[in-house]
Amino acid sequence: MTDTPRLSLPLLAAGQAQKHVTHNDALIRLDALIHLVVDSRTQTAPPASPTELSAYIVPPGGTGVFAGRTNQLALFEDGGWTFLTPRTGWQAWIADEAEHNLWTGTEWRRASPLSSLGAARWGINATADESNRLAVSSEASLFNHAGAGHRLKLNKATAGETASVLFQTNWSGRAEFGLAGDDDFRVKVSPDGSAWHDALAIDRGTGGVALPGSAWAAGQNLLINGDMQVNQRGFAGGALAAGSYGFDRWKAATGGANLSLSGFAVTLNSGGIVQVVEPALWGLQSFAGLPLTLSVEGLSGGDLSVGIGSRSGTITAGTGRRSLTLTPAPGDTGALTVRLSPSTGAVSFARIKLEQGAIATAWGGRPLAIEQMLCRRYHWRLDGRILIDAYQAAASGSRQTIGLPVPMRTTPAVSFTVSQEINVQGSERGVVAQSPERAYAFVTAQALGRVQAAFDAIAFDAEL
Repeated sequence: MTDTPRLSLPLLAAGQAQKHVTHNDALIRLDALIHLVVDSRTQTAPPASPTELSAYIVPPGGTGVFAGRTNQLALFEDGGWTFLTPRTGWQAWIADEAEHNLWTGTEWRRASPLSSLGAARWGINATADESNRLAVSSEASLFNHAGAGHRLKLNKATAGETASVLFQTNWSGRAEFGLAGDDDFRVKVSPDGSAWHDALAIDRGTGGVALPGSAWAAGQNLLINGDMQVNQRGFAGGALAAGSYGFDRWKAATGGANLSLSGFAVTLNSGGIVQVVEPALWGLQSFAGLPLTLSVEGLSGGDLSVGIGSRSGTITAGTGRRSLTLTPAPGDTGALTVRLSPSTGAVSFARIKLEQGAIATAWGGRPLAIEQMLCRRYHWRLDGRILIDAYQAAASGSRQTIGLPVPMRTTPAVSFTVSQEINVQGSERGVVAQSPERAYAFVTAQALGRVQAAFDAIAFDAEL
């Protein structure tokens, strides 16, 4: 053996000449390695003017005499560089980082986060990695105050990122709270770590609280007939000309539309559909400047283009409730036009909802009787016929009052057909709306005797 097994110090040999050279070399090596201090572990090139105190850990990409010496110790001794391969457990103080490092056998690693630079990874009874750089395996963790209080901070780079606390069962997510994908505070739950449901959401702008998964806490739908179950016109699906109404309160946009309904699922094959919403109906003066969220259920086939007043955006396809929040512009006063159209191709979705605030809540359908009353504020078709059958003098008339089931938005226009008439003076028969609440049917006799008129398909229209 000519060197020591740990530090590779040269040993004196029996009868060796110039023993002081070997002895001094060992002392110099000891002087360097005991309480080892290196100048840097990031400097790839040797210094231009090294001294006897110069020492480095060579990083990857070394140049000059450092080339090919990655992770070795470079010591400047007797006017030249000596390179030592570290052994597991060797320690060094890194002067330019003010950090204590040790050689693990595969890398130089900070021994403890003693400076503001901290440790790259830290495991407590666990193995940290590049994703989980702090790993703790323990029955409990304590973060105590140092002074009056203690604040745990979770920061994210942008609103679209996530800053949250995730709870798992066997490494599969079950609950999460924090800022997930936006800046509204949410509490979410999952049965399998894949499908997630919002249980609670707090609007960052107003502090308003919503319970999106609880139907009883659903926000009020500003759209009428959002599930298209009221169909007074008997629309069977298919093409609609521009401005023509199909299912109650829904009309075709400019360019027309083609749509169908199966159960609660609407398939919009082409074009667009529109509903005009009155703020006064919901106790509001205007929608301008008020965040509104439009949502649909189970959007498939493609994305859905949405317009609310002069604002527009897109709802991306996906399962569950899909939503978009838009804030009508200052000029979006009065009645507000809501438009839906496929981004490309045909799309299917169900249960359209428009609500105040920036958070989509669960669908909460109104009772059918109430939905019908809301629809009849704009359009009402009388079931059956009205028959006026009387005995009158010539040029005398008979009337029958028609009470409208709900006050309409304004005095409606009336359409009807006449299926039967006897002794009618010219065209002196018809149905007339007197006000938003009342109408009458009338007939005028041409001659003395029986006069009769039957009115069918009577419709009162006050659509916007």
